[in-house]
Amino acid sequence: MFFRLSTLGLVLCLLGQSQAAAAWPHHEKLAPDVHVIGYADRYRSANSGWIETDEGVWLVDLPRGQGAVEYLGAVKEMSGKPAIALLLTHATREDAPLVEELQEHGVKQIYLSPATYKSLASLPAPSPAGDKATLTAPPAGYNVVSQETKLGERKQITFSPCDEISTVGAAVIFAERAETLFAGPAVYHGPRVQLSGSDTAAWRERLAELAQRKPAHVVPGCGSWGTAAAIARQDRFLAELQRQVGYFIAQGRPRELLASAISLAPEFLVWMPYDTPLAEDLEHVYQELTVPQAPFGRNPPQPNDKRAHALVLIGDQPHEPSHVEEGLRPVFAATGVVPHFTVDVRALSAENLARVQLLVILRDGLMRPQAAGQPDYVWMTREQEQAVVDFVHRGGGFLNLHNSMGIYPEDGPYLRLVGGRYVGHGPLERFRVEVVDREHPVTRGVEDFSVADEQHTPPYDSERVHLLLRNRADDGQTAAAGWAYEPGKGRLCHLANGHTREALAHPMYQRLMQNAVRWCVGK
Repeated sequence: MFFRLSTLGLVLCLLGQSQAAAAWPHHEKLAPDVHVIGYADRYRSANSGWIETDEGVWLVDLPRGQGAVEYLGAVKEMSGKPAIALLLTHATREDAPLVEELQEHGVKQIYLSPATYKSLASLPAPSPAGDKATLTAPPAGYNVVSQETKLGERKQITFSPCDEISTVGAAVIFAERAETLFAGPAVYHGPRVQLSGSDTAAWRERLAELAQRKPAHVVPGCGSWGTAAAIARQDRFLAELQRQVGYFIAQGRPRELLASAISLAPEFLVWMPYDTPLAEDLEHVYQELTVPQAPFGRNPPQPNDKRAHALVLIGDQPHEPSHVEEGLRPVFAATGVVPHFTVDVRALSAENLARVQLLVILRDGLMRPQAAGQPDYVWMTREQEQAVVDFVHRGGGFLNLHNSMGIYPEDGPYLRLVGGRYVGHGPLERFRVEVVDREHPVTRGVEDFSVADEQHTPPYDSERVHLLLRNRADDGQTAAAGWAYEPGKGRLCHLANGHTREALAHPMYQRLMQNAVRWCVGK
């Protein structure tokens, strides 16, 4: 009798589970306490799911394309527990009826970020100036979470708002015990990434933080779920867009050629060609990397910030900006100076220099449009030259790197300030960099070193500047490789190396640049 009852119970249980599972064509139990559900293309292949805890079920995102009653019934049937809360990684006004329906049928608590609440409730978004719209008092049951918060009786769910990546709101949810990350809008893995309203620089910073959590499972907001590789792929995708568009801008190429000039290789895509960026996506990145959004984006230096900030102008046709940035970022990380990288030469202005303590340039003075009827031209205006001179003389620091004397206005105030001029360089080969003055703060701790680079041979004003370094080629030719001096109330340092990744990453050159940054800002 016991055997027959047990068998009947098992059959009924399996039948119930199969009926519940039939409600979703794409359902998987990722971990003992975590389920994920996928929806169709008409819902952009969106995902939802739930996390089971001792006190009940925490729903993650909305059952798009399914009624609340059906969804809640299936969840309870499979978990044996009622849904007690809804965690939203994103939502818009169109989702409001479904949210209300879930509330009507027992979901008492809703957790969401401030910007997501504004989108769901159709409240005014922050202004372009960055002013924060004041939240109205949320209705009962709404929990607007503005900082990372642990949820559940055992604090095993982490809700992290990340509105900095999107004006319409975003959050990520981490099921600690199950090592599962519901990444929401932070990760797409298949469908096209809609970039409008996003901040790709802030987005990449958030992705780096998510990767450090090392989740075993990642559920993207849209597309196929899998491992933490989806986080890395999302970052590579954004980085490649920034790289190609940034290089396009740095060369001075016409904006109307953008869509035809940018093309992502298959390695950066997942469901090609369905996730290929459109012209509007490229235009969004272009706007992010050019004035007026460049060089500070949505986070300009604030008057009460005690850290030194730097305007860092990089990239030209011979020097693709992403590898330059890759070589310079460790320098700023080591010195505590906040860099604001830009590839748009228009960002070099008196107004922008007034907001920083340090100027760094690694690019030449020539624009190469590569377009019919558009010749190459020298980009630096007399106003920009004077802005740099005034900035330094009033107390600013200027780190002039590699080719930043090349093809600038002859006999202008900019080159007179730098104290030297570009007259060419030898082949790319190994040569020796020798320290001339080991006591200067810029060269302190630096030993002679060999590096594969271009040997620049700039004449310099020996009566004004103090020689720190020389380079020596295999044929015996020597030339100045670095100098420093204090014009007016400011400080200027020129370092000649920096053409190759190897040259920028060399430990001795990294130390030189770190020393130079500290000296230029008065540390």
